[in-house]
Amino acid sequence: MNTLTQAKKLDPLKAFQQKLVDFAARKRRGIRNPFVIVPVDPPYERRMTSILASWEPEPDHHTGQLPVKRIFLDEILPQTDVYRTVVSIPQAALESASASGLGDYDVTERVEQTMRDNLATEIVDLILDEHEDILTVERQIVLLLNLGSLYPFARASELLDEFDRRRAQSTIGIPFPGSVIGGKLAFFGEDARHYYPAHRIDQQIKGRHLQ
Repeated sequence: MNTLTQAKKLDPLKAFQQKLVDFAARKRRGIRNPFVIVPVDPPYERRMTSILASWEPEPDHHTGQLPVKRIFLDEILPQTDVYRTVVSIPQAALESASASGLGDYDVTERVEQTMRDNLATEIVDLILDEHEDILTVERQIVLLLNLGSLYPFARASELLDEFDRRRAQSTIGIPFPGSVIGGKLAFFGEDARHYYPAHRIDQQIKGRHLQ
């Protein structure tokens, strides 16, 4: 079987799951913390979430059962101070800014920049407040699901940078809605960017992989 045929037969969802298991079971190690990412065709992100919500790795006779912790980012988002602050800005304040010469566009830009500057840090703070064991337990898989709900204010790279800075020990997996272009990740099809050096599944998960 030639290389092209083999590539077509790869299942990126299974490859993602297997890599998570291998790192959590310490069957393989990387240079940095064991973070694994996989691109998923954006329309299928929620279906991917539903599959991973019930996924349990097969127990290994050496390592036993590996626990899987599932964190839904769309549920964390409304708990952040920055989100609450932004949604609480009354329309009257925006109108006042416009009347003073700032303009709605300038105010919107400032609000969006505030979200970008603070959201990833706050989300990781809230996750670790609830799941402190992510910093200490190695043989555990943590899935960060529904990343698309944070677009365009927080990216997978920013979340992983925060977990890395705090020396997370658990294996963290993130399905991200987008694709890999020239070795870079394109979030929702935007311009491809250099990415946090996580372990990456390059093939995009599509609907046919989720049957």
